[in-house]
Amino acid sequence: MTINPSKTINMLKKITFLAILAFMSFSCQTDNEFDQLQQNNFDFTVLTKDLTGLSSRNSTTACYSTPLIAGQNYDAGRIDVEIVNESGTDYVYITYITNNEWIIKLTHLYAGDRDGIPETKKGNPKPGVFEKRMDYEANVISDFEVEYKIPASAFETCFAIAAHAELAKIDDKGNEIQRETGWGQGDQFEGDSWAMLFDFCKTDCPGYNDDATK
Repeated sequence: MTINPSKTINMLKKITFLAILAFMSFSCQTDNEFDQLQQNNFDFTVLTKDLTGLSSRNSTTACYSTPLIAGQNYDAGRIDVEIVNESGTDYVYITYITNNEWIIKLTHLYAGDRDGIPETKKGNPKPGVFEKRMDYEANVISDFEVEYKIPASAFETCFAIAAHAELAKIDDKGNEIQRETGWGQGDQFEGDSWAMLFDFCKTDCPGYNDDATK
């Protein structure tokens, strides 16, 4: 069988051309899919508007407040708890507020029955899985303020709150100079860590009637 060199060259040119087209098409598709992946998974907007309509969670309306302790020894801010009625529905707001020397890098919140807090066998809390047990997410207001909004009906009259945070201390130029774990001050867990939790009762808020919501 005689092979025609001219036909072979033309065939190779066609194959090469088609391969280039396929590669270009795949590259465009890959770029588009990557852009979509970024948009779906990495792009977010920091909310700066207070959802309750109040000027700020940083106010005098909280019916309970406890210090936010960083690294066991630093007063980094506070945890505020309050109940706000919105369109006839009561919501519990649990807000992390730091002072101007600390910023909030990450928060984990548990609110509910004490027996439901995820813990290790040694009695230390597992903050990384707090939200996996609960149906709520954080609303980031700024580097200094993060709030959780939860329907008051989700809780018994009194319940436990374990407010964990990862905090960074900053200098007067805004540079991070120190990282610490933070907890809302309260009772220590039974384990060997310094993690803490505190109790809150909805009836501590003036004007709130738990029976009226049932």
